[in-house]
Amino acid sequence: MENTQKYRRLNILILLCQCIGISNISTIPNVSFSEGVLGCIIFFTLTYIFLGIPLLYMETVISQFTNRDCIDVWKIYRCTSHVGYILIVWQVLILLYNHTVTSFLMHYLLISFESPVPFYTCGPWSTRKCNIFYRNYTVNKNCIGKQHGAPYCEGLYTTYPEYQYWRFNLVKLNEKTSIAWKICLASGVLCILIYLSCFKRERSLKWATYFLAIYPIAAYSVVLTGSLLQKGIVFKFTEALDFDFNEFSKKFRLSNIVQRVAYNLGIGSGVTLNLSANSPFRTPCLSNSVICVLICTLFSILTVITTALMTCPYAFVFDDKPETIMKIRMSFLFEKVPRMLYHYEKKSFYLITTYSCYTALGLCTDVMVFYNLLDVASKRSDKIAKYPGLTCFCGNLLLFLITIPFFNYFGINIFTVSFRRHVITFTIFIAMLECIVFLTWYGVQRFSEDVHFMLGVQPQFCIKTAWILSSILLGYSFCTELDHHLRLSSQLIYGSYTVSVIIGLMILSFIGKIVYAAITKQLSKLFQLDPTWGPKTEVLQRSRAMFSVQAMTKEYMYRQYHLKAGILSRQRKSNAFCQ
Repeated sequence: MENTQKYRRLNILILLCQCIGISNISTIPNVSFSEGVLGCIIFFTLTYIFLGIPLLYMETVISQFTNRDCIDVWKIYRCTSHVGYILIVWQVLILLYNHTVTSFLMHYLLISFESPVPFYTCGPWSTRKCNIFYRNYTVNKNCIGKQHGAPYCEGLYTTYPEYQYWRFNLVKLNEKTSIAWKICLASGVLCILIYLSCFKRERSLKWATYFLAIYPIAAYSVVLTGSLLQKGIVFKFTEALDFDFNEFSKKFRLSNIVQRVAYNLGIGSGVTLNLSANSPFRTPCLSNSVICVLICTLFSILTVITTALMTCPYAFVFDDKPETIMKIRMSFLFEKVPRMLYHYEKKSFYLITTYSCYTALGLCTDVMVFYNLLDVASKRSDKIAKYPGLTCFCGNLLLFLITIPFFNYFGINIFTVSFRRHVITFTIFIAMLECIVFLTWYGVQRFSEDVHFMLGVQPQFCIKTAWILSSILLGYSFCTELDHHLRLSSQLIYGSYTVSVIIGLMILSFIGKIVYAAITKQLSKLFQLDPTWGPKTEVLQRSRAMFSVQAMTKEYMYRQYHLKAGILSRQRKSNAFCQ
């Protein structure tokens, strides 16, 4: 019993680490701020509960019932067997993107210990106009006092040392092919941490998940408490949180909320399928999913409120609106956050706390995706399974070498910026495909029977309804997001190519299978349920077959009983009429 509880705790921590990531601190706060903080918090909470729980529950049930990873699960039909392999490629791309961003976050964490902090001062990399904001009295009077709408006020943010440190020293905007060696060092430190978390597989992962799941929540709680103690909170918090719902009523889009929740929980990425494949057959996946989603919801609310309050001291000092600060064309994690924390009391402490939290969140996704890929590979190769430490080292070395080209201007622009905006589109597409294949095509009733057989409890009507509604919402969100990105395709051409190529590969593979099946006269088998799909062990397969037979027998007896009862009822009525 004690071992079962320990494994369940580990299962929840693994799911939680997979769900909390960089999107909690970048996309979700930005969407909330642009569309109204308080209104988005309410809708995020409702979406997490009514969409997130059913979808995460569905993915954990599928993999836990069959004990198959994302490759084998999609072999339910021959026409979808290629989807799992494409998901592995997609997970590799997510790992590269996430590791690239986290390497920059690790660098910011390391330099936050320096005094003075490099991005608060002008260096040899800066321009002559660096920090003119504080050095020039006319600039302060015209731009901050807002007495004159001087033309140079619009581009004033380009003179901020935070802006110039990121653009000219790290990304090297002037030398677009150069790579900062400090980022390579930060990437190496990250690879060492990933190795220590995965080199003994589950035994080392167990200790890493405790830290990675607990520390970000504790660190953000400290930042929130510190933000409440800063100057200007009392005067600006109502504007920052949008208490009057002005922004929310003008700009709210439900599709944005649905997409961010699905992406944040990892729905459609295949990682949940892989991680749940190792769970024991009788693990209570519904309660685990509920606990994970509720904690993730609270953490998302915590990050949104903290981000909103972080703008208040800055807005108070310069008598500006928090909304205006968030609209400045600067990157949030690397330019706006240092800019806002500069006006905190004890800013060094809050810099270290904030960026350590950001790095831990990025490391969460790195570790989970890397461990997941290793696990998939070890199940298909005895040599990889035999030498876990060596394969983990080689994998980290390969990750370090592959991500180096992305640490320059072109890498950030082509891979991280453009690709990031299209990641959500593809994951929503896969999540929608999951609902179509495993709920609609396979059948909600048959899926419910699998859950009943596995857990001993039949899914309630509300869960079945939530699955159907989730499918509809995902379809609506995918169509909305696709239409939005088609309009921006000229601006985001590289990201569009990345996603288009992957979706195109899926479609071409599907067409190729249909053509081959038509030539070999096996077209009907292409769309038939694979008879071997289900639990891997023979004992469970026989038990599932017996369970189906018993269910059919009970259904037959139930119908016979009702038929006889109906005949007897009609006989009584006819006898009464004759009398």
